Amino acid sequence: MSHNEMITNKFGEEYLYAINRGMFEQESAKERIAREFGKLLAREDSLIIFIGSDSGNIIRYVLDRDLPTGTRYIFVEPESILKQVAMVVDLSSVENRVWLVTPEQLKEAAQEASITSYMYVDGVFLKRCLSAEYGFFDQYRSEYWDADSYINDLRWNALASLGQDAFIQRQLQNCADNSHPISEIRGCLEGRTVIVLGGGPSLDEHFDWIKAHRKQLIVFSVSRISARLQQVGLEPDFVFSVDPQDVSYELSKEMLNFGPNVIFVNQYHVAPKLLAQWPHQKFFMGPLLPWTSELNPTELFNGSGPTVTNSAIAAAAWLGSKQILLAGVDLCFSPAGYTHAAGSMERAAGPKMDLSNLMVETNLGEFVNSRSDYANAARTISLQATALQSEGVKLINLSAHAARMENVVYHSPDTLSLKESSIETLILPKRQLLGSIEWLSTLQQELTDKQAEVSIVIELLEQAVQLHDSMYEEDQVNPHRKHELEQLEYRLSDEYSEVFKLAKTLSLRGLLRMAQAFDELDALALKQIKQRLDTYYAALEAGAKRLEQHIKKGLESVEVRLRELSILKMHPDELQMQVYKWIEREEPGRAFCLELVGVKADALNIAKQTFKEEMRRDQLAPLAHRAKLHNLHALPERIQYLKDKGDIDALEELLDSLVKTEGAQSYLPLIAASIHQMQQQYEAALADLLPLMEQPDSPILEQSLVMMVSLCTKLGYHQAVMDAMAALASLNAFYLSLYSDALMANGQAKDAIEHLTEYLHYFPNDEEALMKLKKWYAEQGSEEGVKLVESLINAKISEN
Repeated sequence: MSHNEMITNKFGEEYLYAINRGMFEQESAKERIAREFGKLLAREDSLIIFIGSDSGNIIRYVLDRDLPTGTRYIFVEPESILKQVAMVVDLSSVENRVWLVTPEQLKEAAQEASITSYMYVDGVFLKRCLSAEYGFFDQYRSEYWDADSYINDLRWNALASLGQDAFIQRQLQNCADNSHPISEIRGCLEGRTVIVLGGGPSLDEHFDWIKAHRKQLIVFSVSRISARLQQVGLEPDFVFSVDPQDVSYELSKEMLNFGPNVIFVNQYHVAPKLLAQWPHQKFFMGPLLPWTSELNPTELFNGSGPTVTNSAIAAAAWLGSKQILLAGVDLCFSPAGYTHAAGSMERAAGPKMDLSNLMVETNLGEFVNSRSDYANAARTISLQATALQSEGVKLINLSAHAARMENVVYHSPDTLSLKESSIETLILPKRQLLGSIEWLSTLQQELTDKQAEVSIVIELLEQAVQLHDSMYEEDQVNPHRKHELEQLEYRLSDEYSEVFKLAKTLSLRGLLRMAQAFDELDALALKQIKQRLDTYYAALEAGAKRLEQHIKKGLESVEVRLRELSILKMHPDELQMQVYKWIEREEPGRAFCLELVGVKADALNIAKQTFKEEMRRDQLAPLAHRAKLHNLHALPERIQYLKDKGDIDALEELLDSLVKTEGAQSYLPLIAASIHQMQQQYEAALADLLPLMEQPDSPILEQSLVMMVSLCTKLGYHQAVMDAMAALASLNAFYLSLYSDALMANGQAKDAIEHLTEYLHYFPNDEEALMKLKKWYAEQGSEEGVKLVESLINAKISEN
């Protein structure tokens, strides 16, 4: 039986009921799509990949508008749906801009659409269509996760091969605070056992053991678990952070509450608000500046990506540890569906319900769900472990439910033998927390010199624009002007090679647009060549100006830090101006940094109060709330998945985890009923579900009614079965056919024919249903009905 039939709503829009149910009956598809996806679909210089197309309506929405500059779209549909959608959308006018493909064709289409180029400008977006989001069509779920895995693999590779604008921006913004490279403490952990604490769900299992063996361990923690460590009263020796995004600060800002014995190790491009406000010792990984400089560390340690955990492991070995323990480094989901430990934003969002098909083996030999980014991180840790093994370094994971990683040994904590390892016995060099006037002045001069060089490059690029503009004389190219332009290009590449290279890196978005303007260089007319080169020089000029702005920000940071060193000599008014400068730069915590080196002044209280208010402000709650709502959308499917597996333990754990989760209460009866049903306690299961019959807006009403049909059938409650089926038929047109069968079996022929006729309104090509309706009319002696159905059948034959 095929339910892939297009029907038309009152707005004149076609859709597949099997895909979109009734979501376009009261509101037009166009309005719904504009509200949900309008901003995304209007982005420029993006590759937007949709799993599903909402019966082709998202494609129609795109085609009805001018395509944004530089943007391409790929829609992925299973073959049966694709054939239906292809009949109602015409992509011939947007070839090489819009693709409609099967899951098997996605990779080929993505390569045709230059997905790697879009990766370089952070312009790839993967979205579920509305029907995929609401779980109406099961196949979309696996298609989404397969696509997500493919895209994430490409993203890791793209980011690893290219210095992004954000990294360079943060590098220059941070340079005044990156005064001490990690090479200054190389070897300090010789003979010590390091334990790296990640944010995985198993972290909480290890706190008691870590506390009991605190003097035998050097504790490394990722910054995002700082709040949780403070809740349990465990302070690390080293805290690590690497991400440049502002959200990293929001996730990690509680680390700023740690005491003076904690050392911060950061990647050079870390979120500036974390670095600038850290009041204690800190050491950075990677180069200080994005060009060749004597200020860059002579002994460079880049840290190993892609995650902060990878960096912490690499740093532990580089600093001399030969035994590195891992706790909370799970890189997979817990049985209840959690991805992170207590105290995290992800934990606050509740257990993850929308799980991928990716399964990994744990250290106990179980198979659990994971994600592609976790799998990537696990692979890189395996590679690290393999490389470190040859250097005599052993990696040990203490978490039984963590993903098994090659050459990472699993040991229960109680089986380990540890030596005294306390950090108090380490000999660490004491560094100036605020840097020195001499070093900052040298850095200031370097930035000033480079800024002057960038100004020359901008002038040369402006000359290039003018030369290029005057190079064309009707349908000819002036050879003299062309030679001048080539000489200018050579000078840029030769005399100012590093700045020119950085300008190119920072102009990728514009260069991408140029590369996508035409398909075949050889086929370009002179006018088109001029347009491409106009775009090229405009992009380079914009990149050089961005570099100029990044250097300007770096210089501003250096000037602020230099003023801090003379703060004791400042007039109160000058000091107050300095305080407001910190607040403007979103680094009021600098007041504590200055206080720790002996500065005492009433003006500091303004910054300190601002800092305390900022620390109390929870910017993550809305993100957690949105994630929670998304999780709940997928919960019915998760319940069914665990039922199909027969996993009562996981269902009970899921029920316990959701009891106190805001918004989840309406789903609890379905979980409880599922458990009772699997335990063959049918009356108890039915009692769980009955209150839902008074809640017509319940998100689990359909699933609950399906279960009630099964339960009442087993219990012999005939009328209850009929009532539940009637309710199902009113919710979902799929059930109209089954309900009509039940009505006919119950001797209600007139009602059966009426409901089967209504079913055929939604699925007019269901030949089996048509033949059944003909038979029923014949049994009722209705010649008129038989003729009506025969005419419908003949019409279908003629159409075919």
